[in-house]
Amino acid sequence: MEPDPSQIEPDTLGLSAQQLERELARTREELQAMQALLEDLPSVFENKFRQRLQPLLEQQQRLLSENTVLRQHLHQLQPGVGAAPHQPVLLPQQQERPRLRRALRHAFGLADHSQLDQSQPDQRSAD
Repeated sequence: MEPDPSQIEPDTLGLSAQQLERELARTREELQAMQALLEDLPSVFENKFRQRLQPLLEQQQRLLSENTVLRQHLHQLQPGVGAAPHQPVLLPQQQERPRLRRALRHAFGLADHSQLDQSQPDQRSAD
C-alpha cells in the first residue's frame, strides 16, 4: 500500500519533485535535439544522395567523351571523309558477304538460296 502524501516528509517530497523537474528538463532538451535532427534530415539525405550520384555523373561524362572521340575516329576511318559530318558507317552490300550469308543460313537451318541460284537457275524462275 502506498503511503499517504500527507504523511511523507517534506524533504522527501521536495527531492522527488526536484528529480522529476530535472528529468523533465532533460527530456525537453532531448526532444529539442531530436526536433533539430528531424529538421536537418532532408538536407542530410540530399547531401548523401549527391555524394553517391557524383561518381556516376563523372563516369557518364567520361563515357560520353569517349563515345565522341571514338565516333570522330570512326568518321576519320570512313572513305570519303569530307562527304557528310555524321554519315553512318556503311556495311558491305549483301553480294559482298556471301560467306556470312551462308553461315547465318546454316546456323538457322535455312536453305542456302545462293547455291540454288548457281546450280538451278531455271527452277527458281519457275516458282
